[in-house]
Amino acid sequence: MENMTVRDVAAACGGVLHGTADSHAQTGRITVDTRTVEPGDIFAAFRGERVDGHDFIGAAFERGASCCIAERVPEGERRPVIVVPNVQSALEALAAEYRSRFDLPVVGITGSVGKTTAKEMISAVMEQRFRLLKTEGNLNNQIGVPMMLSRLNSEHRAAVIEMGISGFGEMRALARMVQPTIAVYTNIGHAHLEFLHDLDGVLRAKTEMLETMPETAPVVVNGDDEKLFSFPCRQRKITFGYGAHCDIRAENVEVGKDICCDIVCGLRRIPVRIPAFGRHHVYAALAAAAVGMLLGLDDREIQNGISAFRNVGRRGDRFETAGMLVVDDTYNANPDSVSNGIDTLVQMKATRHICILGDMLELGDDSRKMHYDVGAYARQKGIDLVLTSGVFAEEMSRAAGEHGLHFETREQLIEALPGLLKKGDCILVKASKGSHFETVSAALRTIRLDGNGPKGVPASKAAPSILMDLDDTILDFRKAEHRALARSLETLGVPCDETVLNRYSVINLQHWERLENGEITRDRVLVGRFEQLLRELGEEKDAALLRDIYERNLSEGHFFVDGAVELLDALYGRYRLFLVSNGTYSVQQGRLSSAGIAGYFENIFISERIGANKPDQAFFERCFEQIPGFDRERCLLIGDSLTSDIRGGMNAGVRTCWFNLRGNPERKDIVPDYRISALSELPELLERIFT
Repeated sequence: MENMTVRDVAAACGGVLHGTADSHAQTGRITVDTRTVEPGDIFAAFRGERVDGHDFIGAAFERGASCCIAERVPEGERRPVIVVPNVQSALEALAAEYRSRFDLPVVGITGSVGKTTAKEMISAVMEQRFRLLKTEGNLNNQIGVPMMLSRLNSEHRAAVIEMGISGFGEMRALARMVQPTIAVYTNIGHAHLEFLHDLDGVLRAKTEMLETMPETAPVVVNGDDEKLFSFPCRQRKITFGYGAHCDIRAENVEVGKDICCDIVCGLRRIPVRIPAFGRHHVYAALAAAAVGMLLGLDDREIQNGISAFRNVGRRGDRFETAGMLVVDDTYNANPDSVSNGIDTLVQMKATRHICILGDMLELGDDSRKMHYDVGAYARQKGIDLVLTSGVFAEEMSRAAGEHGLHFETREQLIEALPGLLKKGDCILVKASKGSHFETVSAALRTIRLDGNGPKGVPASKAAPSILMDLDDTILDFRKAEHRALARSLETLGVPCDETVLNRYSVINLQHWERLENGEITRDRVLVGRFEQLLRELGEEKDAALLRDIYERNLSEGHFFVDGAVELLDALYGRYRLFLVSNGTYSVQQGRLSSAGIAGYFENIFISERIGANKPDQAFFERCFEQIPGFDRERCLLIGDSLTSDIRGGMNAGVRTCWFNLRGNPERKDIVPDYRISALSELPELLERIFT
């Protein structure tokens, strides 16, 4: 936090500063995760249901935190801890004070759906003129917003802050922190009804933002939304939409792979191209144009900004596969966003228009009726086929009548797709994030059709299945291991050098081999390796604590094996890719998230969740059960470990490829079907095997 000392932070959040370190030290960003702490950062110690942040205050200081905001001082801690009655309230007060130090345009964005899309579109336009701070990821709530505001600095000339809520009073708290100079409302829809009860409740909760905004502040709202158009406010209200009554409206809308339209405001007419799917992107472009006009941008800047827009996550991602166009919109869903998706889908040129839909979550007591209404809407709009899976989604296929088809599981749905789809189809895949329909989109990327259907190639024949190990096959585990262990030992005050790191690698390998041989349990591996290391070093430290610190450090970063990213790019879309790992679930998920490669895989199998370890046959059988249409004859397992991967593949009855990354000696008792020493060799090998 620019020009804020530790003492300033304590004063801003109303806390009492404990500790002997320099209270005039400058502070950095706010963070709630010790894995992201950088020198100077402020660590906020939240008490969670499972984890108490107070237990990690020491680790935060070891990573270079300037101070910690907490509700108590850990025993023996002498570094600067700011003690407050409530960490959440303290963060809100600190963020509000820091935000008030900047005189710049701040756009606050809210609504039931489309907040992130609007944020990205508005940002793309504003970035044509301003150096901008914008909300990253999902940092849009009462914890995330203070974190974002703490990143403001004197180089920024404007900010765009997304503001998400699920209950009453939350928007009021966000507005006190953000202090928006322009408010943008995307719509009032059927989201979080479980907590806000009805649309009037949604409107009441969202408009809490306006309570502290001055009368001169513009409020930009979706004029096609009845609730937003009709509600009164003290501020100047500017409407956008398709309707002729809107101040800023879209005309001459043409839907294809991109959307083209004219944005009209009075005598201004700006032709734009929106590189996205969905009529809600037109609304986002209109909102962005409105904000741009308010801030004095010219037509060319608005045009260029909208053309530069890029979606984030699985929000309207489009791809072509087997002669079909697929729209992957599986990030989230509610009745309004699905209906908007249907509206756009039917405008696209296609042989047939098909919806593959899953559950829409958090809709409250009327959930079944809302799902039924969406299915009826699809039928009314002429959707040719509505395919569904999910507890509530069945209502959509039922309402679609003869055009609807429901499946009990996603796996059954995926299995049936080759026999239901045809070349020339245009397909919308949409569901709430918790419904995990990204697996459906992943399956569509690799689908193969026999002619124009409906005769399809069975899923088992659509593409070969490639089972890939993670550590030392895709990600370089040795580098990550050494970095994590060095940091962890330093946290506990244990000297660490290359000799210690190499000795740990040997101990760790021995423990995992004993697990593979059934001699010890997984829990024993995770703690026992550190017990042995500490014992050999003559250190009386808590091995379980070292394990916890090590796993946090291990999960926070990654190093790629040479050629791994290029390999995944080469195989993606041609083969069904699956990840099979013996690692700890939280660690591997953290590393996959850091590396950004989870989307390459149709499914990810980690032994801790599977309930068995490689090379146990049970591990692979449980994986195979979750792979629709799995065929052992069209499968190859690739990994670096002879004892874990290759022996495991042999036990499971599939072909194996040994990736001998480090030039290890061969074994007469474990013989792989194929061998490679560089990942670049694999694509050609797969061609030979499966062609």
